Amino acid sequence: MPSRNLLLAAPLLALLSSSCGSSPQKLVLEVRKGETYSIVELGRHLAAKEADELPFAKAEHGAIELLREIATSDPEVANRMRAIAALAGCGKIDNTNVFVAGLASKYWGVRWESAKALSVRPDPKAVPALVKILQKEKERIILLDVVEALSQIGDEGSLKALFAVFFDRTPRHTDNRMKAHAAICRLTGKNYGFDDVDEWVKYARAKFSPAGGEGPSGGKE
Repeated sequence: MPSRNLLLAAPLLALLSSSCGSSPQKLVLEVRKGETYSIVELGRHLAAKEADELPFAKAEHGAIELLREIATSDPEVANRMRAIAALAGCGKIDNTNVFVAGLASKYWGVRWESAKALSVRPDPKAVPALVKILQKEKERIILLDVVEALSQIGDEGSLKALFAVFFDRTPRHTDNRMKAHAAICRLTGKNYGFDDVDEWVKYARAKFSPAGGEGPSGGKE
């Protein structure tokens, strides 16, 4: 016969479940009413359902569309940031276009969340946008995540961009050169040291400019 404690636990667990969990419909309604914290909860709900390998229902797909709308057009910058972070938790849904659009934002927080999102959801389609922001971004914290995103993508375009960072001696990439070097070693399988710049220049020229061109160093060496 179940103990009194077990008999009490069942309704308590049911109560906790009903109070802690919210349906996507309810969360969407709360977001539309302006309860911005529900953007975060919506992201947690989608990530949890994906982690449990459960298919998204119509309501979840509607929630994703709402998050995309917020991420690209909400007047509140903080809401855009929350929505981008929420979408980054959905690995089975392609949101690269949203993240790429965010990289071009005039708001540094949106650019940062977009770069972070691409570092956890790497996609070769994002490389041109990442290379572009790599050339003009001034916020070092964003540049760190851009380099991380390129290192996670790891295709030829990413590798070329990582070499450009490694060869860049300007203050913009002081924090990134070591990260770029580690990524280059992993992607190429070469173990030239951080200070073996001449060896890396030779390797890069051979790989990217077989005819003996300047290579990705861009003449900085």
